Amino acid sequence: MKLSSVLLAAVSVAGLAAGNQVSPRKGQKVGVARGELAINQTPDLGYKELWDLQNMFYTRFKYPNNVNEVESINSTIFSDDVQGRVSDTRNFEGRELNTEYIFGLFVPSDAVSIIGRPGDFQIIQFTANRNIASASTRVNFTFPSFNNVSFPVQIDTWLAWNSERRISQYDVTFRWFAYLLPTLIQSLDRERPEEALKTLVAKVASSICDSHETSCTGENKQYDSRQECYDFLTKEIRVGQGFELGMNTLLCRNIHEHMIKARPGVHCSHIGRDGGGMCDDSISYQTKVEEQYFRNSPWVPETP
Repeated sequence: MKLSSVLLAAVSVAGLAAGNQVSPRKGQKVGVARGELAINQTPDLGYKELWDLQNMFYTRFKYPNNVNEVESINSTIFSDDVQGRVSDTRNFEGRELNTEYIFGLFVPSDAVSIIGRPGDFQIIQFTANRNIASASTRVNFTFPSFNNVSFPVQIDTWLAWNSERRISQYDVTFRWFAYLLPTLIQSLDRERPEEALKTLVAKVASSICDSHETSCTGENKQYDSRQECYDFLTKEIRVGQGFELGMNTLLCRNIHEHMIKARPGVHCSHIGRDGGGMCDDSISYQTKVEEQYFRNSPWVPETP
């Protein structure tokens, strides 16, 4: 048998052993090998599978299913090197951090929060190509801190999936959140909107300071006293608008309060005076718009 025939046979056997793995196209990024099988960052999954994956994500996102994701610590819906960006907050790197923010932030807790509890959903716009799905999804939210009022919330997502059917990166916008926020505040006192805002500020600041006193101790302590904490949150920083959940605001610290109990060493600094790299005014509008963040998969696939 000729050497070329032997080599051809060996290649064929190797291809069969790889099962249904999708071969990368020109210019595709193939991830780090896990065992003998490399993770393809840009597989051609097809429209139907991407539709199913989109539905699977929101099924796991809704309460009480999201509790299971939080308890797993590292949700298997994300890749190890997942990159996430939420428009009105910040960027989130890695599986554990994304499990905390994408699932943990939306489970019930004792904290006063502007974040609600997700329920049933409806995908109202959807398109998909290769490993990327783009969708607008209407999710019914209940807001326990606002007398359990319920509102639909539209979430626009770009999700990139790898060959393990895990999210390798996502870009998310909560559409009209800047409209939703004052609507929630007004629900506290429709006749007196200024009093409604004062009520929210007092409740949120008290909740953050209570969490600080309980969980941020020793090296994780951010304030010398509860009163110092409360005065800083209510007098020295602004409350924040709907697009300022990643800035030096009370509402940004409200977002991060939820994660303190689980990992105080990581999250206590986010409610402190300097915001711990999550709640500060270091990012300008232009920087936000021009940011080149994603590395795992191109959002614009190569044309054939």
